[in-house]
Amino acid sequence: MAAPTDRSQLALVEPTPDTIEGDHVIQRALCCDLEALADGLPALPPSAAIRRLCARVTGITTVHFARAERVVARLPAGARPDAAALAGLREMHALDAAHGDDLLTALRDRLGPLPDAQAGQLAYMLRCFFDGCRRAIALKESWLAAARRADVTPD
Repeated sequence: MAAPTDRSQLALVEPTPDTIEGDHVIQRALCCDLEALADGLPALPPSAAIRRLCARVTGITTVHFARAERVVARLPAGARPDAAALAGLREMHALDAAHGDDLLTALRDRLGPLPDAQAGQLAYMLRCFFDGCRRAIALKESWLAAARRADVTPD
């Protein structure tokens, strides 16, 4: 069977640990781009670049997070984090999604350099998002690595 190429078909494919690792590559790249944006404030990139960043944030918070939670929850019992740890991951993702929503609101339709007060606030918001994403990536990768060492795959 040929691999799906249409996004709607890709959504039907059950995610695997490899899917999550690919998502993490995308998330790390976004985190680096957001960190560069924070470091470059008060200057902002062109509005088209901001829109692309916003679309990437949305994709991660709406697709990647849910996909990772499904994969981690399906790890075999010997490698699966307990219910409290899974709940903690969901809380981390919820907080990161809230930070993402705040970023989307702050970034939409921004043009030109920001006043210093707004630049400081936006830098903080950017750092909250990418620090939280990096923390969640590290946690999920520790679970996936443990499952791989145990040579187990999701149920």
